[in-house]
Amino acid sequence: MKRFLIAAALVAVAVGLVVGLRRWIHHAQLELVPVLVMPGADAHAVVDPPPSAIATRMMLDARELVTRPSRPRLAVLTFDDGPYPVETPALADELARLHVPADFFLIGRDALQQPAIAHRLASSGNETGNHSMTHPEMSTLAYDAQRAEIDAGAVAVNATTGQRVAYFRPPHGNYDENTIKAALDLGETVALWNDDPGDWRTLSPDAIAKLAADQARAPVVILLHDGKDATIDALPAIVAEFRSAGYRFVTLSELQKDVPVDEINDPIRVSL
Repeated sequence: MKRFLIAAALVAVAVGLVVGLRRWIHHAQLELVPVLVMPGADAHAVVDPPPSAIATRMMLDARELVTRPSRPRLAVLTFDDGPYPVETPALADELARLHVPADFFLIGRDALQQPAIAHRLASSGNETGNHSMTHPEMSTLAYDAQRAEIDAGAVAVNATTGQRVAYFRPPHGNYDENTIKAALDLGETVALWNDDPGDWRTLSPDAIAKLAADQARAPVVILLHDGKDATIDALPAIVAEFRSAGYRFVTLSELQKDVPVDEINDPIRVSL
């Protein structure tokens, strides 16, 4: 009986170690999902990190448990989709009232339909980025089709806003190696996020604000969506909560000026 208990205990320890290791590996893989992918990056390694990168990330996780890194409390509000004739001006008005800049990832087709609104966003202290021309599922397209979508979107956004397009965000956040490669080949930085309150769902303003706060990082890039009244109503609470925790709101390009990309891609969790 004693031998059986010892054997059972050893099996339990072994199982625990295996489960713990697998969770650690999974966590490392999630942490390797970048916020910014810069031109010159290896698109394949971004989509399918090699074992060496996962091992390095695991060691970094262990080191950060002992010595917590320091990161500036900077926040970027990003809005996907649009511009729309009603919601986008209301969103721009609320941001101006709150004295907060933002990054708008515009759909090229919609920017061409609403050029005055697109131009207003850019002339009001906001930054405009590329969200493709027609908002397709990028990963279902071949490289040439993806490149054409990204290129046409950038041309449309540039034409309507007068701003040079520096950032591309894939629709729905869905991408494959060809998406990353096409954007980088066109000289655009792929911009993702590290805080997703899920405002694309039917949520109340309070729920959106709470989910944004619960996922806080430093620095933080928050994914939100244009065309959502609840998102506009949630903004005062989001801004107030982050500001009370010592955050300053900036654009993506301002974030890049203040923080190395490696640190943007390795934010720390923050409790607000």
